[in-house]
Amino acid sequence: MLRTTTAENYDAWVDNRLSFNSDIVVNAINIWGQFSRNDVYVAGGSKAVASTHFGESPKGLFTSPAACMMHRQASFIPAFFPDKGEELISGEADFFYLPPFASEDLGKPVLGAGTLWTMTKESPATRALFQYLKEPSAHEVWMAKAGFLTPHKHVNPRAYSSDTLRKQGEILTNATTFRFDASDLMPGQIGTDVFWKEMTAFANGQDAKTTADNIQKAWDKIR
Repeated sequence: MLRTTTAENYDAWVDNRLSFNSDIVVNAINIWGQFSRNDVYVAGGSKAVASTHFGESPKGLFTSPAACMMHRQASFIPAFFPDKGEELISGEADFFYLPPFASEDLGKPVLGAGTLWTMTKESPATRALFQYLKEPSAHEVWMAKAGFLTPHKHVNPRAYSSDTLRKQGEILTNATTFRFDASDLMPGQIGTDVFWKEMTAFANGQDAKTTADNIQKAWDKIR
């Protein structure tokens, strides 16, 4: 969605102000289908999309000969590599930001997750901690450890513990749009249930319009 329409439409889609069966959403589903339903583009053929376990999905990058040459996933996927990400350090694997392809200029969107902090009880010490967390130095402490990326534009990139994290951090700070995963933001009945089930059905051959209509029907039931 972030690659085919505006961030405003993405936000409207998340809370169903933009219906799931709108032309905008159906178009995004069909574009994904151009890749996922093409046997030439999928290791094991299109039927493997719905049957391959998440943690097994990058393994084809490392077979000899390679079963696939590219794999679209989040920054945590190296944990599922055969050598737990050492392939990135050795140069056996690498990653890049996927260039825009839509005719409309949608900038450089990035999809991700994040950590939220909240104060459950008023406390000067907690407020002081929150203030500290705004400082570059607080982020740089975490950057020196694995598994942390920051959008803070005033940190020293050299504080990252590896070139891999540094490169990922550059992708994040160069983003013109950042959004959280839509399925995580939608109500549980949608994001972790019918959305997943219907997109699995789409991967197995169901048409995009039927897929979108079924998900919208579920939205209508919880209004």
